[in-house]
Amino acid sequence: MQLSKNEFKQIYKLKQKKFRKLEKLVIVEGIRLIEQVIANGLIPEKILFLRNSKNPFSKFPSAEITLEQLRKLSFTQNPQNVLAIVPTKTEKIKNRRLLLYLDGVSEPGNLGTIFRTAAAAKIDGIILSNSCCEIWNDKVIRSSLGTIFSLPSEIRSADWLKNQNAHIVASSLQDANNLYQSKLSEKNQIIVIGSEAFGISDEVRKICDEFIKIPMSNRVESLNAAIAAGIIIFHYSQQV
Repeated sequence: MQLSKNEFKQIYKLKQKKFRKLEKLVIVEGIRLIEQVIANGLIPEKILFLRNSKNPFSKFPSAEITLEQLRKLSFTQNPQNVLAIVPTKTEKIKNRRLLLYLDGVSEPGNLGTIFRTAAAAKIDGIILSNSCCEIWNDKVIRSSLGTIFSLPSEIRSADWLKNQNAHIVASSLQDANNLYQSKLSEKNQIIVIGSEAFGISDEVRKICDEFIKIPMSNRVESLNAAIAAGIIIFHYSQQV
């Protein structure tokens, strides 16, 4: 069955954030990523595959698209032959032993990498501030390898942090303890990672109980936010 012009127009709108939010749907590209999404228990609403090519997900509702349509719907320069329309469903956080709070992480590639790393380290969930980039951005989805669909996450303001019965530790370059001398608290613990450009906001800084830094050579001023987050996450996750 071929995709109708009206269906194409509606799906094309999903390339815009406001329509993703309105329709609660997102475009997912490529076999590997679609397989990961399905493995996480999500059912694609529709599979779109290039005309005259094999549909690897034929058990789901499907439609053929032209090469021109594929290129218009894709976010990449060299798209694969298959796309999926997937619900933007996130899991609610249940266990709160070790959480990650992202304070203004705005670079999609970094955000996706942090999700993927946190999932690998078995972090219980990620809290995003209102100033973080949209998790349904295509770069976030791709760099997370679909873990945004499975790792529990919520969007919360700094006021939420004030009301948590938890030890709040933040990455900082100033007046901070050596990460490797910091131990996981007996209380629930929340790790705070600040924005790539500005670090932790003043509002969040006032709430934190402890500041830590990664010891490194004087030849390097700072680390990429996703790299720093990965080092810190694994340090604490190994103590759980």
